[in-house]
Parts: sequence; C-alpha cells; structure tokens
Amino acid sequence: MAKLEGVRERFFKRIGGGKPLSEDEETWLECLGGMPRGRYVPLQYKPGFLRYQARYFKDVYEEYIDCSIVIYRGGRPVGIWPICMYIKDGKFYFGTAGMALMGPLFSDLPKAEGQRDVINSCLHSILDIVEEEEGETLLCSETILDEGASQWIKKLMECGGRTSKMTWQAFADLSLSMDEIQSRIRRTNKYSAAKGKNEYNIEIYDSKDADLDNVFEEFHTMHREVSGRETRNQDTWDIQKSIICENDESNGYSFVIFIRDKKDNKLAGSALFDSTPQTGLYCVAVYDRSKFSKPVGHIVQAVAMEKMKEQGIRWYEIGERAYPSDIDTNEKLINIGHYKEGFATHMYPRIFVEVSLHDKINF
Repeated sequence: MAKLEGVRERFFKRIGGGKPLSEDEETWLECLGGMPRGRYVPLQYKPGFLRYQARYFKDVYEEYIDCSIVIYRGGRPVGIWPICMYIKDGKFYFGTAGMALMGPLFSDLPKAEGQRDVINSCLHSILDIVEEEEGETLLCSETILDEGASQWIKKLMECGGRTSKMTWQAFADLSLSMDEIQSRIRRTNKYSAAKGKNEYNIEIYDSKDADLDNVFEEFHTMHREVSGRETRNQDTWDIQKSIICENDESNGYSFVIFIRDKKDNKLAGSALFDSTPQTGLYCVAVYDRSKFSKPVGHIVQAVAMEKMKEQGIRWYEIGERAYPSDIDTNEKLINIGHYKEGFATHMYPRIFVEVSLHDKINF
C-alpha cells in the first residue's frame, strides 16, 4: 500500500463527521447544486475537476491522493471540502487539487459560530497529521469577492496565520447586462472579437453532441501538434470528455469551442471551458501559431462568455493578472495577464496564508 493511502485512512478517522467524496458524490453534488447561483463557487469544488487534477498530479508528484470530504453535523450534510495530500521532493503537503489548500464551503450552516467550530476541527485534524508526517507549513488560499473574507480565512488569520502573498484575479460578472459587460471590456478586444467572427466559423460542442469522441480527438491532436509533444496522459483527456457528458444543474456546464478558417475549414483554435453551476473557468486552449496575427483567442473568449451567460453562470474566472512587481513573474506572464484583464469586468484579490505547527496551539 502506498504511504498516503494509510495517511488518508488516519485523516478520515480523525476528522469525524464526514464522508469521503468517493463514497458520497451524490450528496456532494446536492450541496454544490443547492448553493445560490450568484455565489462564487470555483471549479475546485467540482467532483469531475478533482478527478482530473488527481490524475494529472499523479504524474507530477511522487505520490498524490484525494481526500475530499462531505462534512456532516447532526446527521445532515452541511458543507464540502476539497482536500488532497501529496509528496513532493520527499516532503508531505496538504492542498486542494494539487495546489494551495482551500477551505470548506458551507451549504447548510449559516451561523458563523457553527462554521468556525467546523473549521477549528478541520484544522486540528490536518495539523495533527502534518506533525505526525513531519510535513511542510500549510499554504492556504482564498479569492475574496463581494461577500468578503470567509470564516475560513478569518480563523486562519486570528490564530496566527501569516499573509505570505497576494495576487489579482480577473473576473467577468455575467449577471450584468451584455451592454454593461461590453462597456467594461477593453475596446481593442471587442473590435478583435467582432472582426474574428466574420473571418471564422464557430462551433460549440457539449453533452448534447453525439460526435464528442471525434471532437475530443481533433482537439487532442491539435494540442499535440502545436505543442510538438504529448504534454499529459490520455486519461486526463478522457476525464475532461467525461466531465462534458455529466453536464447538469448540479455538476455545472462544460463545453468545447472550435474556430475554423472560412476559406479551408482548417481548425485555427480550440478551447475547453468548465464550470460549477455558479462559476466558469478557462481550462485549456490551443491555437494555430500561424494565426497569431489574427484575433483567434479573442473570438473564443467572447463566445465562451456569451455561452456561460446563457447557462445562468454568474462568474467567469478568467485567471491571474500578473504585474511587474509580482514575485516570480516574467514578461510572458505579464502579457498573458494583460490579455486576460481585457475581458474582465472586475479584479479581485487572492490571498495566500501560511500556517505552521507553531500556530497549532491557537486552534
């Protein structure tokens, strides 16, 4: 048995009052689908996305195991918590979908005091495991939108957590009218998207399309040809295709966009978008490099935003906006961030908080 399987068993015994996502996915989806549509619920809380990340990071880290859990109190489910364990460079970490640890999302525990009790229990459980495994300092994160900081981040800071980093995330609020959205998008982006729609044919594929196998094979082939190599294993592509087939009001909505040159019908670009019922994300895309002088990416963004708005998705999370003063940035990341900001209606902060074993006595 791999080391982390035994640690995972200890974790579930210690935390109490919960069931693994792998054994209780129906309840998880009830919690996810029952949350208000206007709430920010990022893709890290979607079971399909967690499956994809688990398979992807198994090839990146020495060991990786998903420990996501449905939290119960008084015999009823009150929240969901996406959490994983992994070993990197011989060191033990907790995280969410292979990255910084995110907090529980409460679906049926409105009182702050109740939420804080659950968070306190969760943190005690993971810090006990970290101590036993001689693990690394916890790196936690949260993107803070209109509702402000959650009880998760407040509890971390009150008990000694230290803000170690902050980044800016670009969002489009799709609850706004199209006129208002258009008024906030960069003028050159609007022009480029409109021009591109005249030069390319646009195709959108989702769970209603019987030809999804061929669509994904064409998408995968283009990605491989443009990259010049196979960038990830076949399982991850199969999982992404299966996520599209799971589209419904609880899972959210996933789709692929193709754009083809009107002259020869050759594929100029393709992109995959995924969402919870509340929040969409730009997942993976590939474009014909010979078309970079033309606005291929701009068309995809514009069409995706229109499609997500039709589905009743509130937030489109476009991605990080890097700046020259950021730590570990470079010109490429800055340029990509500038491009993403051009489609945003809002910029919100994502903060990272470190919690060490020295803080354990405070929880």
